[in-house]
Amino acid sequence: MSQSAPSGDWIRRQKRVDRLRTEHPHVDGILTFYKALLGQQDKLFREAIRSRVFDIAASSEQSQGQKVYVCLERLPRQPRDQAFTAFVKSLPESATEVLQAIAVRLLEAPPLTSQLLAAVVSGQSIDEVAAELKCDRLALEFFPKAFLQPIAEALVQRIGPGIHLDGDGKTLCPYCGSLPQVSVLQDDVDTRGKRTLLCSLCGSAWSFARSCCPQCCEEKADQLQYHETEVWPHVRVEECRACQTYIKTVDLRTNGLAVPLVDEIASVELDLWAREQGMVKLQRNVLGL
Repeated sequence: MSQSAPSGDWIRRQKRVDRLRTEHPHVDGILTFYKALLGQQDKLFREAIRSRVFDIAASSEQSQGQKVYVCLERLPRQPRDQAFTAFVKSLPESATEVLQAIAVRLLEAPPLTSQLLAAVVSGQSIDEVAAELKCDRLALEFFPKAFLQPIAEALVQRIGPGIHLDGDGKTLCPYCGSLPQVSVLQDDVDTRGKRTLLCSLCGSAWSFARSCCPQCCEEKADQLQYHETEVWPHVRVEECRACQTYIKTVDLRTNGLAVPLVDEIASVELDLWAREQGMVKLQRNVLGL
């Protein structure tokens, strides 16, 4: 396991945000907040890379029928809760008024803050906490999701490439068992247009069939459609008419400068279009889009 603090991915994401803010000024508000969040997450990532406190969460365990290597439920509660409270306190000023109001309520109710994080790491509903705080569940979910992403990514980094992952063809991440955030197309030595899925929690990538719905595994061509626009020529909505679910795909062959997790967030109008068609996103991103 490396003890360095390789935050190159976070720097690359921030630079991509800057470029997209210039190219797509209509989403500047979203991207301004996202860049500030990335700065926070980068700091958490570097702290998690250096600290051995979280090592207990990087071990093999069965989850939802498959072996996973990142078990956030095992995170030591006291340091976890302290770090989460500090994260909530440092919410960027560019956050929406809704998020700012929720942050105030969380800081005024430490037991609920702890309960919220405990529910998320154990895969339980946060509806009860949302009801207590009198806030929207989806907005509340932002805080634990944004906090846990860099920690999970750091744990994967520390585990390293030495383990054998059986991720091909699986919908859930082989590292942490979470749903994918975005699909990616790129050429490699053996396959043209190889498809991978990127995890919504730890950012890991694994292979997945090109013409297959990640939600229901539908493979019939007439059930699998896609939608793209001139504004985002390298990003498209891949919809499954069988289960009415969609995931966005970033084609790195069309734009090799794209950073999939960033471009997925920035291309918000594609999400708006998909929802107008009655589709449900396989997994909302950290901003709830």
